Amino acid sequence: MKNNHENMEDLKKSITSMMKSQSHWGEDVPILWTKLESVFKKLQIDNKVFVFSDLLRSLVNSVDSIIESKEELNNALTFFHERGVILFHSETGNIILDVQWFVDAFKCIILDGIHIDMKYRRFEELNEYGLLYNELLDKLWQSDNFSQHKGSLVNHMKQLHMLAELSEELWYVPCMNKQSYSRNILTNCNVSSRFCYLFEFLPFVIYHRLVVACINNLEMKPWIRESKKCIFHTVTILSCKDSYHRLLVGICDNKEITHRQFPYSIEIQINVTKPRIIDTEFTLRLQRRILEILSDLTQACTSCEGSFTVGYRCRLKPFGKKPEGHIFTQEEMERNKSELECSKCDTVHLVNLRSILKFWEVIFVAKYLINIIKYKMII
Repeated sequence: MKNNHENMEDLKKSITSMMKSQSHWGEDVPILWTKLESVFKKLQIDNKVFVFSDLLRSLVNSVDSIIESKEELNNALTFFHERGVILFHSETGNIILDVQWFVDAFKCIILDGIHIDMKYRRFEELNEYGLLYNELLDKLWQSDNFSQHKGSLVNHMKQLHMLAELSEELWYVPCMNKQSYSRNILTNCNVSSRFCYLFEFLPFVIYHRLVVACINNLEMKPWIRESKKCIFHTVTILSCKDSYHRLLVGICDNKEITHRQFPYSIEIQINVTKPRIIDTEFTLRLQRRILEILSDLTQACTSCEGSFTVGYRCRLKPFGKKPEGHIFTQEEMERNKSELECSKCDTVHLVNLRSILKFWEVIFVAKYLINIIKYKMII
């Protein structure tokens, strides 16, 4: 996104809605826990970040004996994390007591030109491509004790899908990427059909967080073509773990065509270099993982209301090639046996359902997964 102040507002809304959606929101808590918030505020004056073991020792030995065991502290920290009071992940064992300090650290990254000389040699890569090099991060975080706690800050930003780790010296910050996608990138590639997640309203941050989750959680890396990373403002192409398949993730604004009910979509497409053939079992497994990730991301965003439906583009062609084709929902696809007529495109044509559905096996899988999503939303 080009307006980085809007990025911060989206980030704040996303974090707030995520906290409110957690299981502990609104629950009764032990009376002694009510004292913890004030304890955290006192501790954060001198220590923005605490190690779990140190905090446990401090609370167990306190006069009030607010916490008595490791398990109780873990439950309490999880509760206050979900309320947005602190940031805590049990895997790392680090607790950030001052959330505003954490937000300020991220502001140093995305508010271009405020904290750093625009001529600094690594700044252009961040400002144009979203590529954050370690030496630039050190310069951005040279104040407010950020550098001292760099490891903990970066780990929490990864957990919140704010940035993706490309190497020990390089991170990707998608909200800073301003590059336009070239329609010729997938020349000489075999492609799958396009699986579409359809939304009535879609904050851009959901697309960013999905891309980051694919890199951090699914062990993917940006595809390198002509010595450049294929990461763009609205499209990302990632090399999958098998180094054979590639995943394209794109966000589309469909308001100008015949999709009034769902004017926004996040779409995925698998591609391989010709003459390689796409493994449909692989696409099925990947679709399951992405559907689960996207379900979690949207449930944490109240503006999305946790809801989306799925569909498919009617044309089997590389992403970005015009015309892109109409989107049929899964329900519309299932009402037909082998083919359906598309009269929404400029030229009326028949859609071979097998050629579209074979990559995703939706008749057997997606309906089951959508039911899981609806169930999770209810509870």
